[in-house]
Amino acid sequence: MGKITLQNISTATVNIVSESFRRELAPGRTVPITRAIYEDLMFDPGFNNLVAGHYVRIDGVEAEDAVVENTEKIYDVAAINDMFEKKDYTSFAKFLPTATMAEKDTVVQLAVDKGITDGGFTALIKKYCGVDVISAFNLKHQAEEK
Repeated sequence: MGKITLQNISTATVNIVSESFRRELAPGRTVPITRAIYEDLMFDPGFNNLVAGHYVRIDGVEAEDAVVENTEKIYDVAAINDMFEKKDYTSFAKFLPTATMAEKDTVVQLAVDKGITDGGFTALIKKYCGVDVISAFNLKHQAEEK
């Protein structure tokens, strides 16, 4: 077994607290953890919700050793940003309807930060995330002017 790492793949700061582990993970931060900490965290219901909600990802655990099996694709900030950069409407349209709340939050934040006004993306974001990206971008721009 290689090195086990824990990564915050959302755009939110995540606080992880257990008996043996206490960390505040900024977006994108990766920390190494021991096997004992991994096993402790995997039996914590709150941490399992973070994993299931795609806020955090654990790497370095072989499938046969994993306490929780993860069979679905996880979209992190880089993967979502890639879809915007490549204008990959097909992948975006397949991903967004089944995205977790963390992934939808990431989509909205990235779209507003990048100034995405492309109708192929904004219509899907409005439909599945309930946010009008163009209005949010305009509000952000107005707030920065003041």
